[in-house]
Amino acid sequence: MKVKLEDIIEAMEFAGMETEYYYDIQNEKVVMLLDGMVDGEDNPEFFEDYIPLPGQYDINEYRLMEEVIYELPAGKNQDVLTGAIQGRGAFRRFKDKLYDLNLQKQWYQYRDEAYEKIARQWCERHKIDLVE
Repeated sequence: MKVKLEDIIEAMEFAGMETEYYYDIQNEKVVMLLDGMVDGEDNPEFFEDYIPLPGQYDINEYRLMEEVIYELPAGKNQDVLTGAIQGRGAFRRFKDKLYDLNLQKQWYQYRDEAYEKIARQWCERHKIDLVE
C-alpha cells in the first residue's frame, strides 16, 4: 500500500465536523466522506476496506498554538499571543495577532511540520508507504 504525503496532509487540513477522510485500501487513495454517508455500526465491512485518516479530533491545534508561542523568545510577542489564546474565540484572535505581529509565516511553517509528522506516524502505524 502507498499514498502521497501531500494527499494525507491536505485531507487533515480540510477535515471537519461534516467531512471525514479515509484511505481506500483497494484503490490506494484518499477519499472524502460527508457526515452521515457511512455509519460504522451499521456498516462494519466499510472499515475492512477503508482506514480513517487523522481528523480534527486527532490534531490538537490549540496545543500547536501553545507550542509555537513557547518557542518564541520571551517578550512582547509571546505575551500578546498567550493572551490571544485565552477564552472563546482563541483561534480567530491568535490568527489575527499573528498577522499584526508579522509571525504568520512562522506559524504556518510550524503547523505544516506538525501535520507532516502526524501524517508520517499515521502511515507508519498502518504500514503504508509514503510517496513524496
